[in-house]
Amino acid sequence: MESPTLATSLLSALLPPDLVDSINKHVLHPRAPIQILLRHVLVQAQNLLDTAAPIIEPLLDRLMTAMAENQGLVGVIASLLVLATFLIILNWIRRLLMWWTRLAMRVATWAILFAIAAWVWERGVFESARDMAIAGGKVAGYLAVIKDVWLEEYNRYEAQQGMAGGTKPGARSR
Repeated sequence: MESPTLATSLLSALLPPDLVDSINKHVLHPRAPIQILLRHVLVQAQNLLDTAAPIIEPLLDRLMTAMAENQGLVGVIASLLVLATFLIILNWIRRLLMWWTRLAMRVATWAILFAIAAWVWERGVFESARDMAIAGGKVAGYLAVIKDVWLEEYNRYEAQQGMAGGTKPGARSR
């Protein structure tokens, strides 16, 4: 019997025994199609590397000597690469945050619409319309009070500015 590998021991700790046996037989076994394909891919990659190495090595040598001669330029280029990488990562983070924000807003919008539909379904159309009219009237009343308070405070501020500057309330001081 073969000794258990790390993958086998982790799989047996996390998955049911029949699933572990199936994975060992069809994925991890050396004669499994996935393992055969992986070996062929690795052989082809090694052949490609062996073929390309004589072509790439002189170019890399020239690049290394040019970098050794121009170390100041290398520092600037490295700094620009770090900055570009940083900006790319920040852009990814921004896009990810925007995606989640849009998803949350869509979910919230649909939840509100479903809640309103359930409310109308439960109460009936006419009762719901009457409740909405009452709620709309209360909201309009609160908005009118807020408008009055805001205008009162604005007029008081304008009066204070007029007394402090010694100018007319409508004129601006420079």
